[in-house]
Amino acid sequence: MNYVVQPGDTLWSIASRFGTSVQAIMQANGLSNPNYIYVGLTLYIPIPGPPFPPAPPFPPGPPFPPGPPGPGNLERRVTRLERQVDQLTNEVQRLRRRVDRLEQQS
Repeated sequence: MNYVVQPGDTLWSIASRFGTSVQAIMQANGLSNPNYIYVGLTLYIPIPGPPFPPAPPFPPGPPFPPGPPGPGNLERRVTRLERQVDQLTNEVQRLRRRVDRLEQQS
């Protein structure tokens, strides 16, 4: 998450507020000196916790309806998967731009 430094903030107070460490904030933002923050600076705050939620268990039974799928059914599934790949590709590009901006700020 992003946080804009306010008057009176220190890295220690920010880390304490969000349940993370000064070192984690420094590393996430490419800071070499914990005293080099200023009002208005946007910091990325790494929030502790698992990076991904656990995968749900597979449902019992066959994953697809019995019998061969009809041509339209298969086409719909492929189209849906292509949309999902496009969405994930866009999300990766968005995250890469965000990392680039954060690297430029430091």
